[in-house]
This record gives sequence, C-alpha cells and structure tokens, in this order.
Amino acid sequence: MKSALLGTAATALLVLLPQPGQAQTKSTYRQSDYGGVGLMQMPSASMNPEGELSLNYRDNDPFRRISLSMQLFPWLETTVRYTDIRYERYSIDPEFSNQTLKDKGLDVKLNLLNEGRYQPELAIGLRDLGGTGLYSGEYLVASKQLFNSADWGALDVTAGIGWGYLGVRDNINNPLCHAADRFCQRSRTTRGTGGQFEVDDWFRGDSALFAGLEYQTPWQPLVLQVEYDANDYSQERLSNPVDPNLTEAPVRSDSPLNWGAQYALNDHVQLNLSYQRGNTWMFGITLHADLDGAEQIKVKPRKRDVVSVPQTDEAQLAQALKSELGIELSGWQVQGTTLTLYQQGEGDYRNRAEQLERATRIATHYVAEDIKRYEWVTVNNGMAITSDNVDVEEFKQIANGARFTKPLSRTYSQSEARGWDAQQGKTRTLTPYWDVTWRPSLSQSFGSAESFYFYQFAANADLNIALTPRWQVNTSIGMNLFNNYDQFTYRVDDYESPLPRVRTFVREYYADTDVWLSNLYSQYTAKLKNNWYGAAYAGYLERMFFGAGASVLYRPQNSDWAFGGNVNWVKQRSFDEPLGLRDYKVWTGHLSAYWQTPWLERSLVKLDAGRFLAGDEGIKVTFEHRFESGVVAGAYAAFTNVSAEDYGEGSFTKGLYLSIPFDLFSVKPSTDRAGLSWEPITRDGGQTLKRPVNLYRLIDLRQPFYLNGIK
Repeated sequence: MKSALLGTAATALLVLLPQPGQAQTKSTYRQSDYGGVGLMQMPSASMNPEGELSLNYRDNDPFRRISLSMQLFPWLETTVRYTDIRYERYSIDPEFSNQTLKDKGLDVKLNLLNEGRYQPELAIGLRDLGGTGLYSGEYLVASKQLFNSADWGALDVTAGIGWGYLGVRDNINNPLCHAADRFCQRSRTTRGTGGQFEVDDWFRGDSALFAGLEYQTPWQPLVLQVEYDANDYSQERLSNPVDPNLTEAPVRSDSPLNWGAQYALNDHVQLNLSYQRGNTWMFGITLHADLDGAEQIKVKPRKRDVVSVPQTDEAQLAQALKSELGIELSGWQVQGTTLTLYQQGEGDYRNRAEQLERATRIATHYVAEDIKRYEWVTVNNGMAITSDNVDVEEFKQIANGARFTKPLSRTYSQSEARGWDAQQGKTRTLTPYWDVTWRPSLSQSFGSAESFYFYQFAANADLNIALTPRWQVNTSIGMNLFNNYDQFTYRVDDYESPLPRVRTFVREYYADTDVWLSNLYSQYTAKLKNNWYGAAYAGYLERMFFGAGASVLYRPQNSDWAFGGNVNWVKQRSFDEPLGLRDYKVWTGHLSAYWQTPWLERSLVKLDAGRFLAGDEGIKVTFEHRFESGVVAGAYAAFTNVSAEDYGEGSFTKGLYLSIPFDLFSVKPSTDRAGLSWEPITRDGGQTLKRPVNLYRLIDLRQPFYLNGIK
C-alpha cells in the first residue's frame, strides 16, 4: 500500500494509545486543566520527557476544555487548546450561529534551569499567546521536590508569579513596573481579528503570586494536590450571554484554594477530580503516549549468516531481496570487483542501517565471492537518489566475529549515485505497470460558526499508471461515506474580503457531492545532473485546482542544506462538474530553502518565499522535528502582504501536523506513513497549492547518515 495521509479519528487513537508490545518506561508529570504540566489551574516548572504527548479533557462548570500537549524538546512544551464557554454565545446573530462560544489558544513553556540538589527547576511560560486573548497570561515559576521516599511518597512544591489571566488576583505589585512604567498597564482587548502575538502586553499590568503542593502518595496510582489560585475570576467576559437576563458572569471565587486528586488507571490513562474556587467540582481525563520511544514488536525473517559462494545467481538474489526486504531490483552491473545493484524505492525498512545489513547478508548467498564491493543504488520515480556502499571483505570479517569490537556501520559509506547504462548491465522490465489502492480519508475543520467540528469521511480509490520509471499518470476518486457539511449553511456568498475565494468554498466542494474526482494528473521526474532534480506535472492537481507546474531542487549528498523552487499556473475547479472549471486563475510559485539544523537534533526548518493562491505575496515558515520513533511533529505559519483585517479571523494562516510511521501499528516493517493535521481556521490568505510532487521527500535518502539510522 502506498503512502497516504489518513487524517482519521482511528489513526488519532492509534497514536494516543500504546500498541501491544509497546512499553512506556519514562516517568511523566501530571497535566493541568489547561494542558501542559502543572497542578490544576496553575502551571509548574516541571517538564515531561521529550516526545510525551497528552490529550486532556476537563469539565469545570461553566468551562469545558480539550487540549493537546506535546513535549517537543526536553526544554520546550507546547499546548493547543479549545475552551467551550457555556454561558456565552458564539454570535449575536442566532441565524449565523446558535452554539456556545469556542475559544482556541496556544501555549508554550521554556525551561530556564534544571532541578539540582538544592536549586529548583525554573521555567517561563506564555498562555494563549496566539489566540483571542481571553485567557492570555505569562508566568515565571519554580518547582522543587522536597522529599521522595518509598515509605512516605514524594512531595513537590511549586511557586510563581503570573501576569494577565494569571495575575487577576493582583496580590503583589508588578515588579517590572520598577524597570519601566510601560509594564504597569495592560490592554484588555486584542488587535484586529485576533490570532496575533500581543507582545506589547506580555508581562504587563496586574500580577499575582501563586503556589501549590503535589503529594505522590505511597499508593502509586493516587496523587493529591492543593494550590493557591492567582485568578479571582473577577474579569470574566460577558459580551453575549446565552441567558439574556444574565448580568454577571456565572463564575465567582469563594476561595483562592483548589483541592484535587489524580488517579492513574495505568501508565497511559489518568482520571482527575478537584474542588475549585470554593464552589465548583471538576472532572477530567488524560491520555498519554510516548512519541519518542514508541515502538512495535516486529515479525521479521531471521538475519542470514554471511557466506561465500563461487558464482552469482541474479534471479535468486532478486527473489530473496523482494520476499525478505521488499526490495525490487531493476538492474545490476559489474565493473571489476564492484557490483552495482539498482533498487526501485526504499524497500520495507525505515531503518536504513538494518536494511543495508540484511541486504548485504542476503547478497553474500548469491553473489560471487570475488566481488569485493556492493553499491546499493536507490532509484525513486526514475531518479537515482543515493548509493549506499559496502566493503564486503570487512563486512564479512566483522559479521563473522573476526573484528567483534568494530560495528558493521564502519563498512558503510555513501556517495553520489552513478547513472546506469543498460548496455553494460542487466535489467528487469518493471514498466509499464499499474496498481489500484484503497484508503480512507478524513477532511475536517474546527471552530466554524454552525458547528465546532465539520468532517467528511470518505473512501478513496487511487490509480497509479507508470508508463516509464519517470513518467506516471495518477488519479484518485473519492466516495462520500458520511459527513455533516450539510449543517454548514453559511455559504459566505457575501464574504467581505478583498481576497479571491481560494479555500473558503468548503461547503460547495464537500456538502453536495457523493462521488468526486480528487485529482487526475500526469507527472514526469528526472535527475538533471549531480545534486539537481526536477519535476513537471499537469492536470487536475487537487480537489480545488486544475493546472500545470514545474519544480526543481538542489540537494547535495549528506548536506544539511537544500534549495529549490516551483512555478505553477492554476485555475479553480467547478464545484459540481468533475472536469469543469471556474473563471478564477492565477500564477503561483515559491523559492524554497531547507535546513536540517545541527543544533536542534533531527529538526528541519523550511522557508518558502513567493506568491500564494490568492495572489498575495510573502513567506511561509515551516518547522518540524522527528522523534526517535520516526514520528514527525510540525508547525507552519504564512505571513503575506494581506493585512490582518483583510485576512479575517485568525489574522494569518497557521497550523500543526503529525506524520506517523505505519509500522508503529504493524508487526511488519513498512516505510508508509499516515498524517494528521490541524488548522485552527481556514481563510484565503497565505494558502499554497497542494502540488502532487514533493521532490524533497522523494529524495530524502540523500540526507546525512545520522538521519537514516546509520551512526
């Protein structure tokens, strides 16, 4: 089955809940009501292990909160959150929306100092830094474990100072006022349509001290908590109450103390119960997953012994590589004592070192012993990507124990892939061919006026026809299974924006069609010369746009840097005619730079500069981090010459995504991946074309060895 982005709820559960054979041995801290490590309403300075993912639900009348918290690095915690404010309406117009107000937020917490024998852990954090500002606040917090005993349990203490929503109790003068008068005042509103970083308000205005204790009882599942809340809830907004007779927000604080308990059902599920504000009970649940250490027991063929044979048997070699490793050989050639083998695609193993070792062990059974060097050339879409080279003599000595102190990886090297001359080598015809695969898909959006969550669950039939290794024809047909886009009654036909409608025709594309043509296009890829790759494509490129384009990429072997560009002419597709087109057309394209940062291990920064689908111009910044398990977490933001007011709610395009290896859920190795994405609100500015060819990903094996599992 080919790689597919499956934004399905089932995949989300597979990510969050551990699979059989997957252990979680790292100790984790409890999550606060807002998401992120903390007590109840208050944060703490503690950090979870890298890769810790927590899905949290809290019901604290009149608020319901759902949040997703991730420990992206040992020193950086990130949280996205939705808050359902049940006493306030989404809109003053009941025909536009009759649901309660949903507020979205983004939090970050940075570690400043690790805990030592005498020193506390110290952290600084920002809550709701890119949302509407309803719950925005900043804090500086310290945490220290006072004792840890097998007989008596463990006691942790936390104390800090907060500003904004965390400083409403105003029990201490803002110490920063002594540095400058501007820190004494804080605005109560956000700029424009929200979604911007209100830097001018950070650490300003009223401040308050908070503190708390967390006691891990000797009975391991039970944790007890008490905290002093820095918020007295006297400044809750009441702009559009559900009850028109309500004159005061139904939130009051009868006590600054919150009392709570957490009970762990197992390492991955915790239940929360607390009594807060002196008048309100809270219930919650947290699901944990370890994205960094996630693994799955695999059923693999036994590694072959290393042997020597007098002559080569190409047919048996090809069959063994296919059955054991999923490697499809397209050709081989011998030059002196070097055997070059050309393989189509990457095979079944994500760990390049393991696949290289297994392939070499297999080759010794079918390749003549006078061959002293293997060159495994990976070919993807007709492009020679890289050559993984093995010193066979040294490999045999180490594998057979003659040099047991040396690792097998010392026998590997990587070089530029040499071209293949069919006159000199032997070939197996792999094209033309075709295949059909089925996959589920989920299209979704959050935070709309009519409903908090819109979705369309569909079945997709994908057809791939390879006319030559470089030239392919692809199509995908979608079939609706069920959706709720019929509730999306606001067609925004009078949408007041100077931007063309390029992504906001959501209902028109999704609500009224049961079968649709997702795409139908032809693509051609080629290695132009050493380090240079190119692609061209034309047709119905995605569900919303038809057109043609080309891209080029410069990516040196084993380099942390790559540069590329693309240019595309596209025209908007019809809503209800499979091959029909609308009048809107535009030229769009970007220059791109990629950087594998050496100071942030396994992290990629991408910068795209150019013209977007709505004709706006600017940059898009993408950052992604790959955990040891192979899971990739990413975030992006686009900043263009469209003002926040013209853009609309959210001020600029931004989103998060996860890319998850399939073999975390399977007992068999696989290089396929699934994807989950979240864009808090979709508008027309800063939108890019979903190009069918991603050259950077097609030639990922050119990245440095340390990213391919070869140390």
